[in-house]
Amino acid sequence: MNLLILMLISFFPRPVCPPITENDYQLFFTLKQYYQNAFTPLPALPVNPRPLSNQLIIGYEPDKLPLIINRLQNLKVEIIFVDSAARFLVVNNSFDQSEPLNNSLNQLPGIRFIEPDYPVKALVIPNDPMFITKQWDKWVMYADLAWDIVTGGPVKIAVVDNGIEYYHPDLAANFRPGELGYDFINNDSDPKPDNPAIENAFHGTHVSGIIAAVSNNLIGIAGWAQIQLLAVRVLNDSGSGNLSDVARGIRWAADQGARVINLSLGGDAASSVLIEACQYALGKGTLLVAASGNDGRSGITYPARLSECIAVGATDDNSELAPFSNYGPEQELTAPGTGIYSTATGGSYREASGTSMSCPQVSGVAGLLFATNPALTPAEARSILAASALDMGDQGRDTHYGYGLVNAYRALQLAHQLLRTTINPAAINPQSMKTLITRRPLIFPPTREPVWVFNSAGMLLLKLPPNSTKINLPGAGTYLLQIRSAHALQPLLKIIVTD
Repeated sequence: MNLLILMLISFFPRPVCPPITENDYQLFFTLKQYYQNAFTPLPALPVNPRPLSNQLIIGYEPDKLPLIINRLQNLKVEIIFVDSAARFLVVNNSFDQSEPLNNSLNQLPGIRFIEPDYPVKALVIPNDPMFITKQWDKWVMYADLAWDIVTGGPVKIAVVDNGIEYYHPDLAANFRPGELGYDFINNDSDPKPDNPAIENAFHGTHVSGIIAAVSNNLIGIAGWAQIQLLAVRVLNDSGSGNLSDVARGIRWAADQGARVINLSLGGDAASSVLIEACQYALGKGTLLVAASGNDGRSGITYPARLSECIAVGATDDNSELAPFSNYGPEQELTAPGTGIYSTATGGSYREASGTSMSCPQVSGVAGLLFATNPALTPAEARSILAASALDMGDQGRDTHYGYGLVNAYRALQLAHQLLRTTINPAAINPQSMKTLITRRPLIFPPTREPVWVFNSAGMLLLKLPPNSTKINLPGAGTYLLQIRSAHALQPLLKIIVTD
């Protein structure tokens, strides 16, 4: 054990890391079924009414767009941009009208919604540098053991934030020339900060380093995962922006094939365009990870509060909830977020605190999960992270820690064990298999052994404990059942569910 490890042990004792158990498996399957149905209803959620005073979002049906634009032009309303893919446009609302613009447009056919645009900001609490062992956060989350399993792979993670110095010496190797990202502030493909000297201009670069600073390069720090980063600039150098740009950034990242989108930003509102963007990304197979907020109060910020996103709170170096971290029933996971050392503008490094720093910890571990098994769905990756987390508060999920502190080693152990339980349908002897046609739920006599349920592709879906008598199958289709005796595996039973 080298000197660094001894220092980490003395400064930051990490929570005990128990092995994966049957209870973790059962929690995974329960959460997987829950997260597959995660959905935030439209229209916009009730919010604290503090919209941007000069912008309005208009959702439209495509065939009515010319009519709507014509009416806006007659009213001499400035159209800021039209997003044809997401079916909304943003207009300048700072003009004199005899009646509110809503009243002038509401009667037009093809209007899906008319909503204010809302502000968002980077969720960071910068502080002065102090001398501590630099990457205590990776130690507390068992990165050293996780990296013995996997260090990265062909996975894209998008950082939707302010500008990122993709040419930083400790980041450049994990960006791809010609595929750096996109700048929705300047509408170009060069997503770096405009003015790196502004105080919060370091934010996106800092977040990126936590996720994917280059490891084993003899300089700086090591990020969680050696993957491909995408820089998506939706906030200005001061860390301010609006929901419509965030929504555009989420959609763009999903279209580029990002498996994870990191959202270290937040606000008090969730407009329809943001909710639709999150649902769009989820439908494209993208996991959304968002910061819970830094107000030290009960009340998770948006987008973390949405059902489609993982809400991440911050812990301190004692693995307790940081005083500034928001909390609430939507809190799903926690990760270190105080005094986090990472990359910064000008090729430098610095410490910063905030749920902005805890959020990319989870994104980085999620990147390792997708590198381990690219076939994972967002619901599966989300369930692995939650089921393998270390329970730090009240037993089970609670409002402060969610399911607990993310543990990279346990998450990868669970992912690998799930992989190993997959069967190969091509190797199955059809002559040894009986077929049962049934409806849901499947009722059967209790068995003294566990029952495992696979889908038709051989992927393990459910593990039922002994003496179970009912299976709530996900839907119509073909499933394979097997009794897992300690002495011998029973032949597979094919179940065809008709509804």
